[in-house]
Amino acid sequence: GEGGDALKTSLRSPWDLSLAQDKLFVAMAGSHQIWVMDLKTNQIRPYAGTRWEARIDGSLATSAFAQPSGIASDGKNLFVADSESNIIRRINFEKETVETLVGGDLYDFGDIDGEGDDVKLQHPLGIAIYGDQVLLADTYNHKIKILNPKNKTVETYLGDGKAGQIDGAKAEFYEPGGISLANGKLYIADTNNHAIR
Repeated sequence: GEGGDALKTSLRSPWDLSLAQDKLFVAMAGSHQIWVMDLKTNQIRPYAGTRWEARIDGSLATSAFAQPSGIASDGKNLFVADSESNIIRRINFEKETVETLVGGDLYDFGDIDGEGDDVKLQHPLGIAIYGDQVLLADTYNHKIKILNPKNKTVETYLGDGKAGQIDGAKAEFYEPGGISLANGKLYIADTNNHAIR
C-alpha cells in the first residue's frame, strides 16, 4: 500500500519500531521497506525503499532493502539491521540518504569481523544504540557484535559462534534475536535458548 490512515492501512510483516524526531519508524520486513508514522495525524506511509529485495544505497526513494528486521535511532540517523542482505545500513534523516555501513549482500554471509564490505554477518536481527556505537545481534552467528559507524568496523563482543546451551562458564547463545539497553545493562533475547540474558 501507499499509506494513509494508520488504522485503515495494511502492513506487511512489521518487525521493529523506533521513535525518532516525533515520528514512529517501522521496519516493514514483508515489503522490504522502512515506513514512518506521524503520531500527531495518525498517518502512516512508506519512508525508504522501493519494495525490491536488494542492497541498493542512495536516496530514500531509490534505495532497496532486504527484509529489514531491526531498527534503532540516535536522533540523527536510523540504523537498520537488513537481515536478508546480512548488512547494517544507516539512514541519515537530514540528507535523506541510505548507506550500507558493513556486511555482505543477498546470499553473501559469514562470520568475519573487520571493516566495511569485508565484514560478514549472518541474518542480523536485533540492534541497539550504545553511546556512539551500535550493538547488534548477529543472530545466525550466535553472537553479539559492536559496530563503530564512524570507521565502519565490527568486532565480536559476546559469544563464541557455536550454538550453545546456557553455561555459566562462557557466553554461548542460540540465535539471539533481540537486544535492548536499560540502566547500564544489556538484555538479550536468546531466542532458541528460550531465555532472557
